[in-house]
Amino acid sequence: MKTSPAYRFVLASLLWSFGGNLVYFFLNFHLEALGFSRQSIGYAQALLLLVGVGLALPLARFIPRAGFRTSLFLGAVSALLGGVLLGLGLWVFPGLALYGLAGAFLQGAAAPLLAHLVPPKERVFLFSLQSALTTASGFFSTLLAGVLSEAVGARWVILFALPFFLLGMPLLRGLPEVRGDPPRLGGRVGLWLRLLLPQVIIGLGAGLVIPFLNLYLKEKFGLSYGGTGVLFALSSLATGVAMLLQPLLVRRLGKLGAIVFVQALSLPFLAALAWAPWLPVVTLALLVRGALMNAAGPVYAALVTDHLSEAERPGFFLVESAVWSLLFALGTALSGRVQEAFGLLAFDYLFAVTLVLYTLGIGLWAWAFGPLRRLPKETGS
Repeated sequence: MKTSPAYRFVLASLLWSFGGNLVYFFLNFHLEALGFSRQSIGYAQALLLLVGVGLALPLARFIPRAGFRTSLFLGAVSALLGGVLLGLGLWVFPGLALYGLAGAFLQGAAAPLLAHLVPPKERVFLFSLQSALTTASGFFSTLLAGVLSEAVGARWVILFALPFFLLGMPLLRGLPEVRGDPPRLGGRVGLWLRLLLPQVIIGLGAGLVIPFLNLYLKEKFGLSYGGTGVLFALSSLATGVAMLLQPLLVRRLGKLGAIVFVQALSLPFLAALAWAPWLPVVTLALLVRGALMNAAGPVYAALVTDHLSEAERPGFFLVESAVWSLLFALGTALSGRVQEAFGLLAFDYLFAVTLVLYTLGIGLWAWAFGPLRRLPKETGS
């Protein structure tokens, strides 16, 4: 068993995630401090998204040839270079493109490498541990960003993410290099579409409300920026805890059953978040809904690796991320237009559509994976 390299990789992921969460949380404030208009900030966010979408297929061919470990190293170098350009405010859009490239390398190589390092029976635990730690790091990144902004000003906060990217790189040494031929999909296209469909339907529903939850809570209950930030920091912490509990559910319900159970259980809390008139109830709903819905992510990743060859995995996770991001962005754009037309009332309609799309996506999990349970499983180790 290759547990030591796996835990070393999890630690590297935690360090990169800490730096990445700091950049993600503070990017808009940083660009604003540089004098960017709201429209330019919107273009910056769009560029981060489009880099991953545009490079999904090329990297699906490149990563298996270059190797998973090499690809992660290239991602870390890209994050460092992009972070320097961003943090210093030199060439901001090239810096954003490099940072988006780093995210694409991580998306395509991280899960396949972790799947290779451990046997299938241990994947749920390691995927859950990695996701729990990286998600919970958002809580501490948010706190650190607030302290740094007061100490050095919003203009320089992003530079403090760079040491975390750098510290993770030595941990890649000693990990096995895994290479392979790029996948030739052929008849596998139908399988990929089957595995993707529930996830991307949920992504469309998420795009309608999730990016605007902070605005929704602020407008509905008159919360301050600080109060809203604390709620979302706690939500990251709650999600991390829920992810750690996923292996227990998998032992009782199986991987597919665990995904359906936690996501279905989140639906009443989504409804409470949308329509409950009391802030304490809405706060509880925010924490529990996010924890339950997102806790299924590592189990989904582990389940997908059971049905895809090692060469297919980078391409699948890149395509999954690209399609999910596109539909999430589409939902966000549609939501913005509805909000512009109806104001706060728009959220009544948006939450209703999200609830329908979530229900549809959750209902399709059994269709997507149920018939595949009898297929031979890749060992990955």
